Amino acid sequence: MVKCCSAIGCASRCLPNSKLKGLTFHVFPTDENVKRKWVLAMKRLDVNAVDIWEPKKGDVLCSRHFKKTDFDRSAPNIKLKPGVIPSIFDSPSHSQEHSYSVMDSPKELKHKLDQVISELEDTKKSLRNVLGRERCLQKSLRKTIRELKDECLISQETANRLEAFCWEWCQESIEQDYIS
Repeated sequence: MVKCCSAIGCASRCLPNSKLKGLTFHVFPTDENVKRKWVLAMKRLDVNAVDIWEPKKGDVLCSRHFKKTDFDRSAPNIKLKPGVIPSIFDSPSHSQEHSYSVMDSPKELKHKLDQVISELEDTKKSLRNVLGRERCLQKSLRKTIRELKDECLISQETANRLEAFCWEWCQESIEQDYIS
């Protein structure tokens, strides 16, 4: 199976002629701290878990994501120096095209989430207030229609039509409030 680079937007594939082109592929470190630094440097999210992406066994990064000084070229096989972190990735504008890319730190994302939750709570409170006003308005209108009918100022048929009209008006008014 052909290995592909795990970086967002990178199309590098580990093919038989890759080394001839100066392209090498590197498995993720086994040291959890260094591996975590690699993953954070990639700024990639897992679309299924809505969390930071975790590399699986066999996942690789290509040499395009490392500086030339990150490599130990003294041995016959080119290797990464111990503890190096990948630092070369596509521009932020490209990686934001992907839903699995994140340019913010986890703290910034948490702050944004808290803001959205706060806005949601404010919207819920506003909705409850609007619905409460609608109920009061409906009660007031029904009371006025009843009083007009009781005073024989309107017929039962007119009272029924007014109630139906008022109900429709209240519904349209509430819908307009939601749209605005």
